[in-house]
Amino acid sequence: MLKDRIIDFSETKEEEWNLLRSKIGGGIELYLPDSSRWFEATIDGDNIKIEGAKLNVRPLVLNPPEVITFEDFKNLAEIYPDMLKGGLQAMSGKLALQKTMSNFKFTFILIYSLL
Repeated sequence: MLKDRIIDFSETKEEEWNLLRSKIGGGIELYLPDSSRWFEATIDGDNIKIEGAKLNVRPLVLNPPEVITFEDFKNLAEIYPDMLKGGLQAMSGKLALQKTMSNFKFTFILIYSLL
């Protein structure tokens, strides 16, 4: 991972959440490296919905779709900079969050790719 992708998030993380949602706009398809599959992110009310890609070949199969809330985003944003730096503390935070967030990898890829 690229250390130039480290983000200085604002205190509340709302500015970054709104920027992420604006970049998703009417929908965006991104590649998920760990599965070599594509997913689509769309805005769904106050949340972000993750489904299998519609335009790219090799779409990811998600049934039901995943939903990313602001709280999910905020929780990952808290440890995101440390994850890119690496180290034991970053790994323990990442593992703890992965156990509670089923949409962890999608949230990470959205932040990494769009912010």
